[in-house]
Formats: sequence, C-alpha cells, structure tokens
Amino acid sequence: MKKTIILLFISLNIFQTNAQTIEKLKCEYQETPMGLEVLNPRLSWQMKATNRGAKQTAYQIIVADNEADLKKDIGNVWNSGIVKSEQSIKIDYAGKPIESRKRYFWKVKVWNEKNKPTQYSESTWWEMALLKKEDWSAHWIGKNGAEGKSIELQKEFSLTKRATRARVYVTGVGAYHLIFNGKKVGQDILTPGFINDSKAIPYQIYEISNEDLSIGINFITATLGNAWQKGNMPNKLLFQMEMEFYDGSRQTVISDESWKTRLSPIVYDLIYAGEVYNAQLEYGKDWENASIMDDAQSTPELKPLIMPQMRIIKEIKAVKITEPRKGRYVFDFGQNIVGYAYLQTEGKATKEVEIKYAETLTEKGLAEQKGIKPTDKYLLKGYGVEKWEPKFSYHGFRYVEVEGLPKKAEENTLIAKVIYENTPFVENYAYSEDYLEKSYSKKVIKEPNFNEAKAIIAPSLTAETKMFVTNYGQITSQSHLQGNKFSLKLSIPANTSAQIQLPLQVGKTINNIKEGGKSFVVKKKPVKIEGITYVKSDKDKAIFEVASGTYDFIIE
Repeated sequence: MKKTIILLFISLNIFQTNAQTIEKLKCEYQETPMGLEVLNPRLSWQMKATNRGAKQTAYQIIVADNEADLKKDIGNVWNSGIVKSEQSIKIDYAGKPIESRKRYFWKVKVWNEKNKPTQYSESTWWEMALLKKEDWSAHWIGKNGAEGKSIELQKEFSLTKRATRARVYVTGVGAYHLIFNGKKVGQDILTPGFINDSKAIPYQIYEISNEDLSIGINFITATLGNAWQKGNMPNKLLFQMEMEFYDGSRQTVISDESWKTRLSPIVYDLIYAGEVYNAQLEYGKDWENASIMDDAQSTPELKPLIMPQMRIIKEIKAVKITEPRKGRYVFDFGQNIVGYAYLQTEGKATKEVEIKYAETLTEKGLAEQKGIKPTDKYLLKGYGVEKWEPKFSYHGFRYVEVEGLPKKAEENTLIAKVIYENTPFVENYAYSEDYLEKSYSKKVIKEPNFNEAKAIIAPSLTAETKMFVTNYGQITSQSHLQGNKFSLKLSIPANTSAQIQLPLQVGKTINNIKEGGKSFVVKKKPVKIEGITYVKSDKDKAIFEVASGTYDFIIE
C-alpha cells in the first residue's frame, strides 16, 4: 500500500509538471515578427497550468541561428542559463551581436512553484531587418515628368536554380501595389502606410515562397499611386529582393534603371476621393527605362514596419439592390463599413461605370454624398468579364450607387470588400471591454500615425462653434444653450476619432445621444452606441471616445 501511495504521488507530480506548458511566445510583443531593428529584442511568454498556486520561479531561454541546433537544445547565439525570476515579459535578449537579415530561432522553459522544470516550449523565431544603410543597394526609381500620376514599373529576371530563401524589402513614396509572377505580394494594402514624418519612410519585408519562384523567367510589376501623398510629388519605388540557394550562393534583384516604366491605367487617385481606371490603357506599349530618383539631400531614413497594415478581412454582398432611377442602381450592404467595391461586369469598350459611396440616402433613394463625395470610375476595355477594384483609395459607406452598367445589376455585380488595420494590443496596457469594442468596430480604421495627438473637444456650457483641423478633414463642434437645455452637434470626418469631454452641472445628466436619427438614453451605465465609447465621468464632465460620424449630445 505504501509503494502504491508513493507511486501515485510521483505520478501526480509528473502529471502536474507536464500539465504546465509554455505558450504564446512573442518577440517585441508579436509572434514571429519579420523586420526587427531592435538590437536587444524583448521576449515574452505565458505559463499555462491546470493546478492551483502554479507560478514561475525561474526560466531558461536558448536562441540559435539555425533550427537544427535549437532542436538539440543548443543555444549557439544565446543561452541565458537558469535565471531565478518570476518575470515572463520584456526579457531583453543578451546574446551575440544581432546581424542584418538573419532569422533567430528560440524557445524557453521555466521552473514551477516546486522548483521543477517544464519541457521546452515549441520553437519560434524572429527575423531582423536591414540594420545599416549600406545593406541597401537598391535605387529609388520612377518616371520623369509624371508628378502626381500613377505609374507602372516592370522587371524581368532569370533563375537557373531553386532558391531556399527569398526576401523582398520594398517601399514607395505615395503607395505601391506589388505583383510577383502574377500574384500579389503580401496581404497588406495601401502600403507602405500613412507617412507623417518626411524624414522617415516605413518599408515592408515579405517572404517569397519556393512555389512562387520559377526556374527561368520571373516577372515583377509595381503600380505606384498617390494614396496618402499630398501635393504634386513624383511617385517612386525602392525594391530589393535577396535570394539564397542550396549551394550557399546568392542573387539580388534591385530597383535600378534596368526596370521599365509607363503611365498606369489609373488616371486619377486620391485616398478618400476615389480612383479612375481606364482599362483600355492596359494595352499601352509606351514603356521606357525607369529614371533613378536618388536624392541625397531629401532621401528619408528607412524604417522597417512590422505592424500589420490594412488588409481585406471579408467580402459582403448587398442585402438589397434598388433602382430609384432608370439605370442607377443602389446597393445596400446593411451596415456601415470601411473598404471599397469590387466590380464585375462586361460591355462595350469606353463604357464608363460610375461608383458613388455614401453612408445615407436622399429622400429619392440615391446616394447622399457630403464633403469629399467619394467616387470611383471604371472605363471598360470591352473584352469578356471585367473585374476591377481600386488600389489606392478606400471609403466609409453603407450604400453604393452605380450608374453606367451595361446590363441589369445582380448581387455579384458589386461586392463590398471590408478592410481593417489588424493592430495587436500591447500586453502591458489595460483596456476596457468598451474600448476594445470601439477599437475593433466596423466603422473605425486607424492609420499608423502615432505622433499625432488625438483631438480633445471640451465645450463650455455656452453657445459656441469650434473647429479642429486633422489630416483627414475638419472636426466641427457646435454647442447651443437654450434655457436649461444644452446641446452639442459634432461632426467628425471619416477615419478620425476624438475625445469628447461633455460638461456637467450639479443635478444635470446626459439624457440622450442621437446618431443617425436614433436616440439613446444614457443612464447610470451608458448603453453601447456604435461609434461612441463611454470612458468615465468626473464631477463636472463625462468623457467619451467618438469615431467618425455626426452626433447630437443633449444635456438637461
């Protein structure tokens, strides 16, 4: 009986140790980040346990520059040894000096509350960016005399053997859309992202798989557009592709004067206003050598951007299609979204299809456009079923009005593509459920503009009008006082948010908030309103986070 108890105790002890596992390994708060420039990356993990009182008392991290060594538990780059600590976030890497381009593999194990070690975690990795200026051999290229216009750039190159590793380092002034062997590179759109600092430009790093490389001719196409860029500046590309082969040899393809360029079929584009595409220009053959556009005086610093960019998260078909006027079809997608429309149609060449976006309808059932009046246009080439979507603009909308279709609209004629910036939250910050819901709401897209302060609107209990200029338009705040009733009308442009600090007097409360013609009663615990997040109330004010839209706040 005694032996049985001892064996049972040993079994339970082993079970408890094995039940404690290490998961959610992250480097710089991300899983498998590609393009780090931090020389001492911070490592984090979580301990998962089924028993009560479980905790970490020590850890050991090993890092290798190849998977084979890591599988053998050899940290040829760094072995932390056993470190007595409960810390499991922001552990600074302290191994050999970090090198450009290199991928580092790592794993960790911990010791529990009984001083027993767990198994090593599953292995993971991070990959470094180009850390030094001399790592770049590519040139900025573009087309002279095409300031403010969309251009195409093309390059052919040959491979005689299959690469074991291929990386693309790429960015653009304006925005770029990159195709490799007929396939879009990466899932990100509107890359390299919003640029608020002319002294630094973000670039992306993409892995090209073996399946996408061809023995023989490979083909690269880059389309450049204005997108975020303001003014009449030239659009230009910086591209560097590095390949390694099984025999240790390397091959690099860079942007230089050997690329060919021409004007794009995109004859107009602006990030919020829309895009005009003439499909007949796809047949143009007026290619010329690209121009080198390096400028030592104005060339900005290159910064790798590892944060996820905007991307398509889903496609939505219209819940209703109406024809309020002959030949003018209105697609109702049932909800406000951020994105654009994907068009499928066929007809005679030169036929123009006009696509208008709106969040509301007029009394006659047509798109009610205000301010910028976002509109896309597509001119048919007249050959088969034509499929098109904008590359360098997006919109906030629920309704899309289409005019010029060669035949009656169907549910597949126009599909809404929803875009979303999938930015992860940093784990050493606390977020309320309301804040999370607001941040991931369908109406909100955040641009990676981390240096710009959020507009804070704090109206007084008087009649006044205030205006706030943002990158995307003007926020207007109009307050009015009539008797004991105070009202605030607020208009926030698309892709913008603001903090509203509503003044309160003793004995007064916020009775309702109106948005889109609907009223919402705000009691002790405010109800959830799309676009509005209640933050907190102080003695003399109530604080809200408000997304784009038009709102009426009433205090009585």
